[in-house]
Amino acid sequence: MEPYLADLFVASAHDQRLRAPGWLLRAYLHLFGPPLMKPLRVRMAERLVKGRDWRGARVLDVGCGIGDLGFRLAARGADVVGVELDAAKVAYASRVRDRWDFRNLRFIAGDAARLEQLGIGRFDAVFCLALLEHVEDDAGLLRQIAALLRPGGLFVLEVPSAARRTIPEVEAADGHTRPGYHAWKVEVLLAAAGLRLAGACSLDPLGLSYYWWRCSLPGGRVDRWLYTALAPLFQTLIRLTSAVINRPGSELCFLAVRDEADDALGEEPAC
Repeated sequence: MEPYLADLFVASAHDQRLRAPGWLLRAYLHLFGPPLMKPLRVRMAERLVKGRDWRGARVLDVGCGIGDLGFRLAARGADVVGVELDAAKVAYASRVRDRWDFRNLRFIAGDAARLEQLGIGRFDAVFCLALLEHVEDDAGLLRQIAALLRPGGLFVLEVPSAARRTIPEVEAADGHTRPGYHAWKVEVLLAAAGLRLAGACSLDPLGLSYYWWRCSLPGGRVDRWLYTALAPLFQTLIRLTSAVINRPGSELCFLAVRDEADDALGEEPAC
């Protein structure tokens, strides 16, 4: 793992009050990577735009969280803006950015549902991972994103599947306004916003993330240490089953293009 990403995830762990020395957290990250679903979602999104040259591209990450995707894109030459509601996450992501001198990366504390009020300009690509299910007016957010895309710009959207199994306690803690989406519904929402679907893929065909959470709930409360201990097993199983089983999974990812896109995309990309 790149050292700036390790700094970022260690800062996130401390923010979540995981009481462990920094050297232990870094050793875990070096051996296994972050104990989260997000890195799997990020890799799925990156596969949809595999081979794209990001040098000089202006990219927006909506609901960027701790900013790990932004760092990955900035390292490849993109000029990245990340928008995140949680000011604490913006603060430590910005500190890590400054420490590693990422001059082409900026984080803004703001409400993703009010993008049009931020005055951030237009972009060649927009990423929106694990956010839409939190937003009451999902169609309105997609219209704002489409307005920020330049003609031919790419939009990568990741959402949970409405067909997945859920745990009420986890859903409530995550602040979901809806459990997920069906692929056909996403296509309708994208079209209504003026975005043309160009590709799609999914992750976790056996719904193993449900069992990961379920095994981490002794007594009905999430045990973060148990969740972390189980992460290497479940992440490996999710990657393997996603590679060999060809059916929709618990996480869905879509690539869309703003109207007036050039036709050089070729065949629809897939994971």
